[in-house]
Amino acid sequence: MTLSPMVISALIAIACYTVFCLVIGLGIGYKKDVVSSGSGYFLGGGTQKFVLFFTTVATWFSTGIYQGVIGSVYKNGIGWIGISTWQLLVVSLMGIFGPRFFTLGKVRGYVTPADLVADYYKSRVFKLIMGVGMLAFCIPSMMAQIKGVSWALNGITDGFISFQSGIFYAATIVGIYVFFGGFRSQAWVDTAQGLLFIIILWGSMFIVASQNGGWESTWQRLMDTAPGVLYYKDTTEYWNWRMYLSFFILQGCGGFFAPYVWQRSYAAKSSRDLKKIAGYMGLFFCFGVTLPVVFCGLNFHVLLPEMSNPENGLVIFMSQFAPGWGIAVTIGILAAGMSTISSILVTISSIVVVDFLGLAKKNMTSIEQRNYGRYGVLALLAVGVGLSFINLHTIEILINLTLAGFTQILVPVLGIFVFKGITKEGAIAGYVIGLIITFIGTVILNNPLGFMGGMWGLGANVVVCGLVSLVTKPVSEEDRRKYLEPLMHPDKIE
Repeated sequence: MTLSPMVISALIAIACYTVFCLVIGLGIGYKKDVVSSGSGYFLGGGTQKFVLFFTTVATWFSTGIYQGVIGSVYKNGIGWIGISTWQLLVVSLMGIFGPRFFTLGKVRGYVTPADLVADYYKSRVFKLIMGVGMLAFCIPSMMAQIKGVSWALNGITDGFISFQSGIFYAATIVGIYVFFGGFRSQAWVDTAQGLLFIIILWGSMFIVASQNGGWESTWQRLMDTAPGVLYYKDTTEYWNWRMYLSFFILQGCGGFFAPYVWQRSYAAKSSRDLKKIAGYMGLFFCFGVTLPVVFCGLNFHVLLPEMSNPENGLVIFMSQFAPGWGIAVTIGILAAGMSTISSILVTISSIVVVDFLGLAKKNMTSIEQRNYGRYGVLALLAVGVGLSFINLHTIEILINLTLAGFTQILVPVLGIFVFKGITKEGAIAGYVIGLIITFIGTVILNNPLGFMGGMWGLGANVVVCGLVSLVTKPVSEEDRRKYLEPLMHPDKIE
């Protein structure tokens, strides 16, 4: 098979990117004394602000930014600007709950979200259920990233790297540095990848503008080509108020309560760092990330008004109008996807070891935790690879299902910090029903009456939790006071 110069260039770029990731993950990011313990392997031993900021950014923004989101903007128009508002909800929740999670985690040695919640409600059953729920919704997200990376590799190499080979590539490279370095290695690689894919996004925006005739001309040409995408649609269209409200709540709450984001609260060096990051991250999300994504998605209509596969629109556009930069876009997709895969891997490994194995093996040593964590990385990566071969919906639907599932933990968390009348039985019953209804409403019924399935799940969660809590006994005032006592003087706990 004769390879074109463009494919050869793409393969060279992929090889350089691979070396780049491994050097950072196994060199700069690796620290032997940190990964010598279970908590160090899963949480990194205290992460500095700059790295914590960009590992959070890289974890939040996955292949969906380059593929699913741009595709939705292209298909559904300006309504996706709502992405900016849910990002503000995410950082607001980080500012409210992040310091509390950090303080309680620091005092009590929490590793997983279920550690914190189940400790308050004093329920091993809830810990197991919550672990299962979070694991079940992490897997689809990892599938989405692996599939996105594979599509990008297949496209930029003109089929030389098959879809199947792309899946194994992503799994192998991520698996190497996560297996050895745990959270710290993946956080440093995340930082490099986050910087890389943001730069490539902005470069793409300038190229799209240039190809469309410049900044002023591109908007005029868009008005002439597809004026409808620039207006908020009425209730017969995709972005009606029901969809917007659903999107805001589920993306915002799910974005923060996702276990691989929640755990970054435990991984911080101090609660002050979390407050500062929450303070300026919102502006970065809205303008650093959303602006180029929305610009590209809308303005593809000028030169590609009949694109058949909008989810891969950025690659398609660049392959036709700026092939050299198309290679850079593919590297951006790799960076966005692989950063999220690595974060999820560390998280689901900790869930398996701490929430599942820890219940059966109570006297597990810290070294054993680390070793089991490494085995878990390999096993769970194999599961993710296997499931990635299943043709299950699109990236957008997978991610929506994932965040809707994570949103269901909002009610039990509010029971800890706000509504003291929520009982253990109510929290468990509401959470379980919420997960079931979320799945049915998203996958089977496809957003009944225009509300996303996760909204129906959250509504059922609240109702069931409230009803069951009315007839069961809440956490005693004494137990609640002892649990929340570290929050009385958080500045002393750093």
